[in-house]
Amino acid sequence: MTAPVVFQITQGVMALSVVDKAASGYLDAWQAPGGKTAATAALADYTPAAQAFTCQITEGKLTPSKQSSTVDVPATLCAPAQSIPQPGATLFSLDLSFLQDATVRDGISSFLYQNDTLEAYFLLALNAGVAAPRAVGRCNLHAAGFGGAPRANLIDQVSFDVKYRPDILFGSGSTTRLIAGRTGVVTNSP
Repeated sequence: MTAPVVFQITQGVMALSVVDKAASGYLDAWQAPGGKTAATAALADYTPAAQAFTCQITEGKLTPSKQSSTVDVPATLCAPAQSIPQPGATLFSLDLSFLQDATVRDGISSFLYQNDTLEAYFLLALNAGVAAPRAVGRCNLHAAGFGGAPRANLIDQVSFDVKYRPDILFGSGSTTRLIAGRTGVVTNSP
């Protein structure tokens, strides 16, 4: 019997950058700036203040939401009525909790307020650097809260709708599996 796998985030990365459809070679299929993937995207590819964003994040998670509907079949003379579930593609949200930084000109609070309603690329890495596990994708931004209780840490939460199924690099070290959510491509490395 093998031991369970226990993983803790000790130094992660969270980066955002507004989608620039005028960028050289831009394709709507890009999940990260410059067409990078979950295996190749770097913090430097995102908004210059992204490093500061990382230090404000207290929690970052891609949250799945199953989608389904039913087909209702009426009763007949020989069978009762039934509802047959029809699964749909899973939807995702990028959920972040962060320390508000309204005192920082180019902080995450200002970035979200300034780019309200715009589409952005995201990088959520659960291990420092370019190591797996990590995910890239596109989400729709919205402004976050401003202020709160006096003499308390001002923590806010946002939940961004992820536009397409994100690309995720699973594994660690030299053994990884990139699952390109948008295209369905699976790439393994030894």
